[in-house]
Amino acid sequence: MINSVYELNDIIPNIELIFFKMFTSPITTKAIRKLRDSEDILVGNLFHKTDFDKMPKQAYMSLLHSAALQPKKKHFKKIVQYLVLNEIPSEVAPELIDMIIFIGIDQRYPVLLGSTMKFMLQNEFKVRESTF
Repeated sequence: MINSVYELNDIIPNIELIFFKMFTSPITTKAIRKLRDSEDILVGNLFHKTDFDKMPKQAYMSLLHSAALQPKKKHFKKIVQYLVLNEIPSEVAPELIDMIIFIGIDQRYPVLLGSTMKFMLQNEFKVRESTF
């Protein structure tokens, strides 16, 4: 699906923005999301808890680039939360980590950035310790 989106980019301008809007816009109403779970920021996300859990690096880069161009903390938070929940820290590409750090520093999200990096590093060390 993601590769098809990039092929469509030649035909449809700003297809990455459309993908970003699909990812960040909930498919449920605010009232329904409040009733379900106030802690889960991914409630109502089109991609959350489906068979399409793992996204390619290109998709994350596209979402992060769009989040950098249209900075909103809640959108950045959704992307990072999805990445943390669905990816193994040792398999996350260094480019993605660099982009997350760049946006976190540029937009001044120190708590979110710090907690994300702490979580990824702790899980990375757990994976490495279990392989020995």
